[in-house]
Amino acid sequence: METLKKVWNWLLGKTTIDEKIKETVAEVKKEVAEVKVAVEEVKVAAKKVVKETSDVANVVEKAAPKKKRYYPKKKATAPKAEPKAAVKKPAVKK
Repeated sequence: METLKKVWNWLLGKTTIDEKIKETVAEVKKEVAEVKVAVEEVKVAAKKVVKETSDVANVVEKAAPKKKRYYPKKKATAPKAEPKAAVKKPAVKK
């Protein structure tokens, strides 16, 4: 078992695979941390949007006109016009 372990370590020492794996793991961990931060920001933004839309909904609900009853308008009666006196125009002489 000890010999196998030495051979394995010697083989890994000769290759750069383990170094690449370590770099990749480090990059992935950084990206995962950045994604977590971004997800938290999205959660906060979504909560703000929900709050603002509920505020707008409340304002619209309060501003909605109340139901009005229909009362037909009374017809306005026009005052009776008095007949005009006939006015004769003077004849023009030529």
